[in-house]
Amino acid sequence: MEVKLLMSDHSNPHIETHASIWPFCISVGVLFFLIGLSGFSQGNSPTTIYYACFLIGLIVFSGSMIGLGAQKFAGPEGGFGEAWPFQNIENMKTGVWIFLASDVVLFGAFIGSAIFIRVAYGWTSWTPIPDDVIPGLMNTYLLLTSSFTVILALVAAERKNRYGVVVSLITTLLLGIGFLINKGIEWNHLFQHGYWLSTNVKTSTFFLTTGLHAAHVIGGLIICIWLIGRAWNGAYLEDNRVLEYFGLYWHFVDIVWLFLFPLFYIL
Repeated sequence: MEVKLLMSDHSNPHIETHASIWPFCISVGVLFFLIGLSGFSQGNSPTTIYYACFLIGLIVFSGSMIGLGAQKFAGPEGGFGEAWPFQNIENMKTGVWIFLASDVVLFGAFIGSAIFIRVAYGWTSWTPIPDDVIPGLMNTYLLLTSSFTVILALVAAERKNRYGVVVSLITTLLLGIGFLINKGIEWNHLFQHGYWLSTNVKTSTFFLTTGLHAAHVIGGLIICIWLIGRAWNGAYLEDNRVLEYFGLYWHFVDIVWLFLFPLFYIL
């Protein structure tokens, strides 16, 4: 009887499933983006095909991320659901933690590769690429302060202070933009002095790893802009879980920088 019921449920086209086309689309977008990015090298202008792949990849990736975020998700219910270890935790929080766990693996691979290459090169003979530690120190203060303002936004939401939430999120946004501007100025300085992604292995590890982190900051700022718009209309005062999840992501990005700063600027 249970088998017949299960077969009947699967034959219903309106039943929610875990199947989604968006992860595949995201991977296609990343593929085209990286192919296009490979055409950008020091002293050489990329051809039209690389520009096209870069833009196509960026559009496909961005659209797929939006589609994935808007997709409705329904967890399994029934007796078999009792085996799910996170059944008492809502799906969104579980998803955030799983995403952060995957990001730990991603950044761990980049940071581990940088350390491995440096050890093979010779730790004492390896000099940091940035010749000035001040920009990295300034960015550390900016990100740490932005983590504090995210906490203030959550506290304001708990106190049902709409303007406090908005002001705290706007401050977080401005601090994140300040981080990116400072990073852009530093990169431009390095470019002017002949350092490029393909100059040597030291510049490759620096630009790729800090660039990956900057991409996460940009993603967080896009989410922050969306949060500000909703908070202005009074959202999150009754249910502040979204602010909590954003805070988890933003704190993770800041923690990663606390590893990158000493690795690339001090040691």
